[in-house]
Amino acid sequence: MWKVRIVVALMEFCEGHPLLVRCLFKPLANLPWVSDRLHVMIRAYMGATAFQIHDVDASRGRIGIGGVDEIMFGSELLWVLHEVLGRMGPEEKDRALYDVGFITGYYEAKDAIRKGQWAPKPFLPLIEGGRLLESARSDPLMARFLDGVLKTESALIITGGGWGNITDFDYSGPVIRVEHEFAQEAAWLGPSDGPVCRYFAGGMAGHVSAVAGRWYEAREVECAAEGAPRCVFEASPSSESDAELERRESVERLLARRS
Repeated sequence: MWKVRIVVALMEFCEGHPLLVRCLFKPLANLPWVSDRLHVMIRAYMGATAFQIHDVDASRGRIGIGGVDEIMFGSELLWVLHEVLGRMGPEEKDRALYDVGFITGYYEAKDAIRKGQWAPKPFLPLIEGGRLLESARSDPLMARFLDGVLKTESALIITGGGWGNITDFDYSGPVIRVEHEFAQEAAWLGPSDGPVCRYFAGGMAGHVSAVAGRWYEAREVECAAEGAPRCVFEASPSSESDAELERRESVERLLARRS
């Protein structure tokens, strides 16, 4: 617990001293002989951006962050996925979009955890065991720690990845609620008569499932494409439906390919 207390103090110190972070910590975090020895989350708290933290292997044509391989696409891919998968029919399209988001979201979170480059080793058991979310619901110190982790993670993955901004992440109750501003999926698919962000809903469910250590399913309850000020998603423990079981089998097969 004392390690968490120290980390929380350092997190809050950095948040309270943005000028110091920008002028001193950020240049240090990006020095070649320093950056190679720091974990992703530490560099991010020192002010490094997602692009500065990315690993680039020009000789092999590879990029990644914290050991997780990536390929960059234009945001129009979201519209293309909706367009092409729409040929299957509305229900099949919605499930396919959700499944793609879920499987990739789950894999990326699990792969980041097992590569061990995102956070120092003493904190990995807390994340790997899925205890972090439950601990944060009952322990104010752990809640401050998780709030800091979520803020930094969303800045790296969502904001730094061009997906928009996460403005709120409420995990206090059994239903996890996420508010998403400037969502790319809504921007490409709107205006609409209902929620359209099926891909992001699946991605949220997959990511939460990987970090929480139990299976979640998510749905969009408000969407910017239909005129809401922002997109809002809710995730709750999932059922044992055939579709859910198929998603779980898919993520296990994907993880096994890069074990």
